[in-house]
Amino acid sequence: MAGITFELAKILSEEQMSVQDLVRTSGVNRNTLYGLRNNTATRVDLNVLQRICDALSRPLSAIMKYEPPAQGSDSIVTFSAADKRAREGLIFIISGPSGAGKNTLINQLKGLHLGLHFIPSFSTRGMREGECQGDPYYFVSLDDFRAMVERGEFLEYEQIHGNYYGTHAKTYERAIHLGFDAIKDIDVKGALNFRRRFGERAILIYVRPTELEVLWNRLADRGDSEDDIRRRMERIQFEESKREMFQHVIYNDNVEIAKNELLRIIQSNT
Repeated sequence: MAGITFELAKILSEEQMSVQDLVRTSGVNRNTLYGLRNNTATRVDLNVLQRICDALSRPLSAIMKYEPPAQGSDSIVTFSAADKRAREGLIFIISGPSGAGKNTLINQLKGLHLGLHFIPSFSTRGMREGECQGDPYYFVSLDDFRAMVERGEFLEYEQIHGNYYGTHAKTYERAIHLGFDAIKDIDVKGALNFRRRFGERAILIYVRPTELEVLWNRLADRGDSEDDIRRRMERIQFEESKREMFQHVIYNDNVEIAKNELLRIIQSNT
């Protein structure tokens, strides 16, 4: 989890607790706690982190911190040499209304060995059930996010539905320069920013259901509040007005069919 450090060792010292004490009070597996204490964990579920927070009476922001890359570093991920292309890299941008299934389609591609790098954005929103640090975002506090803005780390950032989201600039610049392909889920405005910045290296793909009315039910099914759903539905008119600026449109009424169409677009460009 690039750039993410856990403060568990420090907190245990302050509380004069051992890992075994925390096992008893939180019910979290000992090996998981050792991984967090030693900063060797590669994936941590939100429910696990919440149990630790409850046991220690500490907020998540006190346990988990984002640290900027070391001086001279220009990437938050490590690219696999086996995926290097004999050309400049491409960035496949997946965009469209909330609830269109963008993350679902991207997750369908994982494990297919397409040579695509998944580069998480940073977000100040809370983790949802089933998410973890680095998937689908690097989750940071508002203070950490503001510090990143001041350091000029983002290609673009904006506030959406009360939360901030930012795209790490140098990671994408490095990917393109070295010949690595990446895939990105981002809102419509962010997609157009990519196109302006990277030109034809950014391939824009708009995802939507055939009938936009089904989005309300999809957002409700994933647990969004009624106020959030209303705000997201109000944004659709703007998103739809930009659809013609995308090279490709995928109608996601059936995940398998939409996945195959996304796969066809990617393979035709690589």
